[in-house]
Amino acid sequence: MGKQVLTETANIRKAKPENPEYDEIKQFMVDEAIELIAEQGIDKLRFDQLAKRVGRNRTTIYRYFDSKQELITAVMKTLMVEITENIIEDTADTNETTPNSITDNLYQVIHAMRTEDRYRIIMDAQNVEQFTELAKASLSEIATIMLSKFMLDSDAGRLLRTDIDMDEAIHWLFHQIISYGFLGLKGESEGEQKQYLYRMVAPVLFNRQ
Repeated sequence: MGKQVLTETANIRKAKPENPEYDEIKQFMVDEAIELIAEQGIDKLRFDQLAKRVGRNRTTIYRYFDSKQELITAVMKTLMVEITENIIEDTADTNETTPNSITDNLYQVIHAMRTEDRYRIIMDAQNVEQFTELAKASLSEIATIMLSKFMLDSDAGRLLRTDIDMDEAIHWLFHQIISYGFLGLKGESEGEQKQYLYRMVAPVLFNRQ
């Protein structure tokens, strides 16, 4: 089957990134793949199924993705950016940025990863390590700059410890999100879980308040 796919895709003319619609079409395919995975799981994801979903043929999918693994990587990158943006948006909506408010926002992201079907690809044990590596390699510089606004230049002053730089903090936060998303937080109630998360995060990242 693998050789057949390689033979089939070898002669397919690849889509050109300089095409004005390239990014939009490719992202649409990724977004629909996320929905398919949420509905039925990653093992049942097929290119012909995705093609039907996006109103194109199977060959067109191969013009944008050489393999299912390449598509899965694109899916995880999209979810990684989504998680980052959720933290930023939730923090921006907070009246006052504090270690507690940032930790509460992290809790909401972790809770979503454990309960929402769209994140099941990350929570699949075989994909956690790959997602972690992608997070380390592909974190958006813009996201780092935006988070810096809340952790370095908040109304309360610098929240981040002076002996930790922002890049280290971002990578550490992603590691915690993935770890707790996969393993869960200690505590029976939401309040207990938030307190546990704060005890784990605050001493590592934040100046004493």
